[in-house]
Amino acid sequence: MTKTIEPKELGLAGAVQIARIDRQIGAKGKLNQTWMTASQTEAPLKAGKWLDTEQQRWGVENRTHHTLDVTHREDESRVRQPNAASVLGIFRRVSNALKQAWAKGRPKREATSRDWTEENHFNRWRGIHLITDPIPSS
Repeated sequence: MTKTIEPKELGLAGAVQIARIDRQIGAKGKLNQTWMTASQTEAPLKAGKWLDTEQQRWGVENRTHHTLDVTHREDESRVRQPNAASVLGIFRRVSNALKQAWAKGRPKREATSRDWTEENHFNRWRGIHLITDPIPSS
């Protein structure tokens, strides 16, 4: 079914296309629905392109979630107040970005999230310098 929808109805500025992806794993598996939006206006996206986009999104989600869960133990967080959880989530993501800057040029085996945490956990000044110093050009 195709329906014209305004971006305001979704709360998403620039949304031009919307798709629903239905997934069922196994014959008796629960049906999962995922809604996606796109701002691409050239032509309607075909089903295969929507699926490719969804798979790429999950690749990013899995890489990010793994770092947040393993390094920051995000799934074990007991913070329940919504604003506090949001702020803490922002700090975790900033930490991930700083870890990526720190890891540039290091051998992969020496640039793990655990190495980042161990090297920087008790050194506040190193963290402050990572934020305030210019990023070296590659």
